[in-house]
Amino acid sequence: MEIKKDIFRAYDIRGIYQKDLDEESFLLIGKAIGQKIIDNSNHSKVCVCMDGRVSGPSLKENLIQGLISMGVDVIDIGMLPTPLLYYSLKKLNIENGLMITGSHNPPSYNGIKMVINNKTLFDEHIKDLYEWIISNQPRINPDKGKITYDKTILKSYIKDIVDDIKVNSSLKVCIDCGNGITGAVARDVFDSINVNFKIIYEDVDGSFPNHPPDPTDEKNLVDLKKAIEKNKADIGFAYDGDGDRICVVTSKGEVLWPDQLLILYSKDILKNNPGGKIVYDIKCSKHVEKEITKLSGKAILCRTGHSFIKKAIIEENALLGGEMSGHIFFADRWGGFDDGIYASVRLLELISKNEGKLNILDTLPKSITTPEINIAFEGNKHFTFMDLFAKLAKFDNASIIDIDGIKIMYQDCWGLIRCSNTTSNLVLRFEADNEKAMTKIKSIIKDEMLKIDQNLKIPF
Repeated sequence: MEIKKDIFRAYDIRGIYQKDLDEESFLLIGKAIGQKIIDNSNHSKVCVCMDGRVSGPSLKENLIQGLISMGVDVIDIGMLPTPLLYYSLKKLNIENGLMITGSHNPPSYNGIKMVINNKTLFDEHIKDLYEWIISNQPRINPDKGKITYDKTILKSYIKDIVDDIKVNSSLKVCIDCGNGITGAVARDVFDSINVNFKIIYEDVDGSFPNHPPDPTDEKNLVDLKKAIEKNKADIGFAYDGDGDRICVVTSKGEVLWPDQLLILYSKDILKNNPGGKIVYDIKCSKHVEKEITKLSGKAILCRTGHSFIKKAIIEENALLGGEMSGHIFFADRWGGFDDGIYASVRLLELISKNEGKLNILDTLPKSITTPEINIAFEGNKHFTFMDLFAKLAKFDNASIIDIDGIKIMYQDCWGLIRCSNTTSNLVLRFEADNEKAMTKIKSIIKDEMLKIDQNLKIPF
């Protein structure tokens, strides 16, 4: 098949299996990445991992064949969550890592998250792979690379968590693995820290038979809420398909959104690190910056996307980073990568410091917020719409932030509209001090959107 340009996205490679990408395209991508490793890395070694998607094994086999044909040595660490791929690079002192995953997307998707020379690839560095494929006849290195297998990573990961985390609580915990790859590791991790827990949808099944693997969509948290109620649990955790995202549900069935989590973690970290830097993305609540500043920390605004957050954490020497999609990055005691399971046990530790009391959740600032609102487009037409919106939309007396889409800010409310880089969707989010202000900001943005396309179906 002819390789498609559209699968080379802002911070990963991603598309629908057998439509946008297949074994042949993964072979070519493996050769392109292999060349990039040889040209840009001090070591011609790469760790390769995959999540539990049905298409994973055959895609991984072809990716590896492409890599070794270029003279790159492959360390196959098996089927594990994305955070353990990042962890393996630090543990094995390897500069390059590839994770075969469709992340939070439907079962038909797959793709690759990439670290080359200790840097997560994004934007033009990913597009360079496509350009190399279409403009070069891939050379075959006379000295083929070799494949080795490492089965030690999970055991080492659990040991480091046990050494780092101190949980002295009798909290009851419910966990929804959503049939994603966290089901392969969650039980071992939570057993090791002696937590009373119940897991639902633990079996790894890449068809995701119970609900889609995206915990940021509240519809996918219904079964977790039921499990919390049934088991009289104090708190619940849900993960996405590859385990780098987290969502938290309280004993009352309320969702603790990732930006609220970021505030809690910031309070804990900044106690011992006054002046520390915290990175947050454009979709987060206005309270994130306010609370961090109040705690004598420095809040750093960033584009959405795990690659951009990681880059900002490194450049700013930040202690913590987070984004509304559920990626939380700890760089104070952990490796600076996004890890849903580690974020869970850090929250349990935080609650334990509070003598096991959950009233720390009541300290969070209140406002009216929406979850992410998605509007689907065909192909890449959401980018065309966004270009027109940026040129034509008018917002009197508003402050505008345009580092990632357009964030329209008033004194009592804000609205964000941006293009997803992983799906063909416009993504919107709103926050307001009261219902009147929420109605106002939604109406203002809706009116401007309909001026661009009067047939657009807007769900608010």
